Amino acid sequence: MSGAISCITEDLKITSVQKEILIGSLNVFSLIGSLAAGKTSDWIGRRYTIILASCTFLIGALLMGFAPSFEFLMVGRLVAGIGVGYSLMIAPVYTAEISPNST
Repeated sequence: MSGAISCITEDLKITSVQKEILIGSLNVFSLIGSLAAGKTSDWIGRRYTIILASCTFLIGALLMGFAPSFEFLMVGRLVAGIGVGYSLMIAPVYTAEISPNST
């Protein structure tokens, strides 16, 4: 995000406060995804939760890529943040489950 922020600032005419909110919001939104990942993985399984996380992140990236305004960009950031939270929580668990026992 830091590499694209100068282009976003020029194209969308956002203020410095909006820029700070935009950059810092992903961490807050990923908290939502990480909290929901445990229940989701118990409900549909680890593998399908990883698929859900990647699809959520893809949708968020598409929304951010085609964002015509700051509000639309924040919605994309929300969706992508939830996907990141899911991924950060469930990928290590899945990796630990499929790894062989060490002898």
